[in-house]
Amino acid sequence: MNENQNISIIIIRQVLILTVLVLSTILVGIIYYHFFEGMTFVDAFFFTIITISTVGYNIPEDISLSGKVFTAILIFIGISVVLYGVSTITAVVVEGKLRDVIKRRKIEKMIQKLENHVIVVGVGKTGEYVIKELLKENVDFVIIDDDEEKIERILNLFQEQKKHIPYVIGDATQEDTLINAGIKKAKSLITTLPEDSLNVFVVLSAKTLNPNLTIISKVTDVSSIQKLRYAGASSIVAADEIAGIRMARLTTRPHAVNFLDIVAFGKQSYRIEEIGVKNDSPIVNKTIAELNLAKNFKIMVLGINRKDDVLFAPTGDTVIEAEDKLIVLGLHEDIESFKEFAKL
Repeated sequence: MNENQNISIIIIRQVLILTVLVLSTILVGIIYYHFFEGMTFVDAFFFTIITISTVGYNIPEDISLSGKVFTAILIFIGISVVLYGVSTITAVVVEGKLRDVIKRRKIEKMIQKLENHVIVVGVGKTGEYVIKELLKENVDFVIIDDDEEKIERILNLFQEQKKHIPYVIGDATQEDTLINAGIKKAKSLITTLPEDSLNVFVVLSAKTLNPNLTIISKVTDVSSIQKLRYAGASSIVAADEIAGIRMARLTTRPHAVNFLDIVAFGKQSYRIEEIGVKNDSPIVNKTIAELNLAKNFKIMVLGINRKDDVLFAPTGDTVIEAEDKLIVLGLHEDIESFKEFAKL
């Protein structure tokens, strides 16, 4: 339940309480004036209304002393009830709006401090899995969606992560929304919107604002892949195509697929990561055999991206060069230990 809904419920509750108090006051007035002052029900109702509303009509000449005292008390009660209702409802609205402004400002400051972060557009089912993985990898990111209820669902779903997730409510096809998400300082954008046309617009807008941005887009219809490439998407993921290939390979190559499942989704945090080798790293000009990565760090080098070439399954004699990108497989903590040793 979002903040606006909470405020609406509180206001409705306060209005109901105010209504009960007003009706009770009117009922007490009618009963007194009818049974103790001898007025008809209509006159008693009329006199009660003008009394609690402080209109200021003259008091009947034949009213008793106790009637005057009761009328004075009734005026005080009427004013108190109205003031209570107005002040309570005003306080709820002002406090709620103020809290919303403070919350929004806090999120804006969080986004302003981010650099090289990821922007996730769309928080449907696909976006949910993207967010889950980014949280697991401890990557800074901002989410965008035009549906506040969907964002609230995501925030509630991952509230146990004890990490504040910055978000922007708006249309990601609009440049202002992307700017508010820090697009100009972001390193990548993932768009998971259900409609391919919307993803194309997001990619176009994002690439215009940040030409160096890496963009990954979901696609529903494979015929839209070329359009997304023209728009500037770096990588395109066709969910149906991947699902179909995977199901077929579970039949033809079950053991290989199961192994990849262990790496990607197993209980242990196995990862395949690309690690860039810096010029001043101590592993530069060392062979893989010299580093003995399997024994010292329990990781495996699957390949090396070197300039425009890719070396698959490098041997122990392969020399690591500056600016190489190592594709390694291992537990998350083992890869981190290697990166710390290699100053990467």
